[in-house]
Amino acid sequence: MISDKLFELAFSYKKTKLWERLRDTSVFAVRLRNGETGYISIMGSMGEYCALGLYIGEEGFHSFRSILEADPFLLPSFESEEHSMKQCCLHCAFESRGDLSEEERKETKEYARAHGIRLSGKNAYPHFIKYLPYRFPWHLQTDEEQEELCEALAAALEVSGLLKEKTAKELGIVPIGEETEEVPVLVQRDGGYVLEKTRLPGKTEEKWPEPEAVNDINIARLKKIAKSGEWECGIMRLNRPVKEPGEEIPFFPVVFLAVDGADHFILPVSPVVNYEQEPGKLLELFMEALLMQNVCPAIIKVRDERSYAFVKDFCSRMKIELCMEEELPDLYDAQFDLLEYMGVAGDFDEEDESDKLNGMAFMLDRILEMDNSQLKQLPDELLKPLELLADRGGFPPEIEEKLRKLAEIRNGESAGGSRLVKMDGGKGKAGKDAEASKGAHRTKKALKGSYVISVSLGAGCYRHIRISANDTLLRLHGVIQDAFSFEDDHAYAFFMDNRAWSDRDSYYADGVEPGLRTADRYRLGEVGLCKGKQFKYIFDFGDEWTFQCKVLRETEEDTDMPVIIKSKGEPPSQYPEWDEDDDWDDE
Repeated sequence: MISDKLFELAFSYKKTKLWERLRDTSVFAVRLRNGETGYISIMGSMGEYCALGLYIGEEGFHSFRSILEADPFLLPSFESEEHSMKQCCLHCAFESRGDLSEEERKETKEYARAHGIRLSGKNAYPHFIKYLPYRFPWHLQTDEEQEELCEALAAALEVSGLLKEKTAKELGIVPIGEETEEVPVLVQRDGGYVLEKTRLPGKTEEKWPEPEAVNDINIARLKKIAKSGEWECGIMRLNRPVKEPGEEIPFFPVVFLAVDGADHFILPVSPVVNYEQEPGKLLELFMEALLMQNVCPAIIKVRDERSYAFVKDFCSRMKIELCMEEELPDLYDAQFDLLEYMGVAGDFDEEDESDKLNGMAFMLDRILEMDNSQLKQLPDELLKPLELLADRGGFPPEIEEKLRKLAEIRNGESAGGSRLVKMDGGKGKAGKDAEASKGAHRTKKALKGSYVISVSLGAGCYRHIRISANDTLLRLHGVIQDAFSFEDDHAYAFFMDNRAWSDRDSYYADGVEPGLRTADRYRLGEVGLCKGKQFKYIFDFGDEWTFQCKVLRETEEDTDMPVIIKSKGEPPSQYPEWDEDDDWDDE
């Protein structure tokens, strides 16, 4: 049961709208009554999730730094999600009534009614949440947790008062970066607060579990199996929580994916919970799966330190060659297949991508509202991701325009000029002029490289296509038609912002409507394709066949002719009613 004190402080904090004056990357601290230091982040400057986060001690702050350093725009969605799962903190968030349980809504309404508070509008309900690493967000469980959150909210109210006299920078509340060594800390003294400084915990190298292959019997049995093949392997954390018997809070489980590169066979290894405490359990399941399938790798390739540490002792005992490579396409495919099987690879990724773009657009709007002095103070931690994104290109025109404006402003302010210079998906002014005038001639320079694109049509039916960056969207349309045995007898369109019928970044079949960008005039290397980018291809505007596309990887080698390198599932009939009529006639 939530205390009246916590409710009172939460509603008082909401009135301050502190998130309008502090960024979520800025931190101040409070010395808690138990002697621990609590690091406080104020979330909501981007207008989305409004909350106060309390990260206690070194473990809490390291989890905050891990989230801070993970760029959600550049990481695959499952890797970005795992970073968010590392959180170790307490949250006071403000959410809509539908985000709370029935019991939480009832408790909040009773307090609000007793104190004359009207609950209306978006994010009207305070929600008190506990985050533990790799566990599902849960409700507060102890009076001590409630008291710690009360102390954090009281400190935030104090900071709100201080900000009426001084700026955040003058108080020392600045975005956390590589060079940040200390932050202001509020210390209770003589019935009030004094503002001091406290050093941030130093960065530590992440230590991954290194389980030992202690089952001598299984090792002896595996040594009798002839080694063969290069296997691509990696640890992956699933985003579907499971609840262990006797445990109240569900875990996000870990699975070890192992793919035989020769025939793309995926070894069936069961997932485990609480991997960090019992890594040997997952290693044992991996060995048992190898024995059950009567296979043993000759070479194991991994792409990260965690997976390397996991199989290091096993490979040493088995005399299996172990190496690390950044690009493991078969493993990437297996991860995508697993998410698809779990039902989270389509709609989930689409919503996630849309949320990222909306958040990015809002962030750029806030930056463009700043005056010159504020722009000069923008930290590198904010600009570096924007530079990478600007380099990448291929964003919807609305975001491209905002990036261009930001580059122009910064170019005008600094003698050194801005590094945010590559806009418009790499097309530049010539590309824009060509788009404005459909009949204008464009001199085309040969593009290098190829893409591997996964094209899905419903669950369990997809084709992986390797195609040259020089090929047009029209060519990709034809390859998709052939790959899914469709008849090319209707109009089509590509929506590169992954939103069906969006007019921000779309390319249509020639002749659909005057003034539209047409697929025959744009090559794949010109529309912002990059690893991980998703887009939609819609064929037949009546039946509206929607194909989900995703770039799995980029290669330096060119591809003379498009080729289907992987095929799974039978495509649906393009005209099922006609097929039924044909069957009836045959009878």
